[in-house]
Amino acid sequence: MSDFRHTATVRSYARHAAAGFAIAAALVAALFWLDSGQLAHIVSAAGGAWAAAAVMWLGLGVLFALVQCMMARHGGDDDDDSGPRGGGGPREPHDGRMIPIRAEARSRDTHR
Repeated sequence: MSDFRHTATVRSYARHAAAGFAIAAALVAALFWLDSGQLAHIVSAAGGAWAAAAVMWLGLGVLFALVQCMMARHGGDDDDDSGPRGGGGPREPHDGRMIPIRAEARSRDTHR
């Protein structure tokens, strides 16, 4: 039974990693199609510079795949927003005026 769960987890991660690499491929293609910073001209004019495009796709693919996997793993675990948060409960309405609070003043002895 645990083998099935691990297999499903690996399949899920592989699917999200493939989606990350697909997003990276779309981004690299858009960069070349829009010729951002004359990137397409530079790569086509230089000899063997398509390796640079492949490295850019690989780097962006790893980045987007990790983000996709992280979002898949932690994306649905946001159930801690219900209930009171910090402060210990409901507060009375406040009109913005300062409220005086008495405190004992202690003298400082700076010459020890």
